Amino acid sequence: MNTPIVRTILFALCFCFLGLLGCKHEDKPPPPLAVEQIPSELQKVFKVARQETKELVAKVSSGLQTKDYVAAYDAVQALCSVPDASTDQRAMASRAMLTIYGLLQAAQSQGDEQAAAALKFHQMTK
Repeated sequence: MNTPIVRTILFALCFCFLGLLGCKHEDKPPPPLAVEQIPSELQKVFKVARQETKELVAKVSSGLQTKDYVAAYDAVQALCSVPDASTDQRAMASRAMLTIYGLLQAAQSQGDEQAAAALKFHQMTK
């Protein structure tokens, strides 16, 4: 029973099995950060960064503190686009952006016209 056909079939089955194991990777968006965690987490992860990047972190924090979610969203978008950011920095900025986007949506639903305009602009530039 050790024919080349049997070996080929067993090899093919093993290959398919290993291929299926590798296909279980799920691409989920990162979980959003709690609003109160954003300033400290961004400061922690961007501790070693250029001054311009640290200023963006400060703008995000300031926007959240004053509930100026449009300014916070603009700053966090810029933070996500920093060319020399590390993987951890990009991940943390993305998590913050998800939270701030949710805050913009909530503000829009409460009649905030600036939030509505920012969301409309975001949709148009996707």
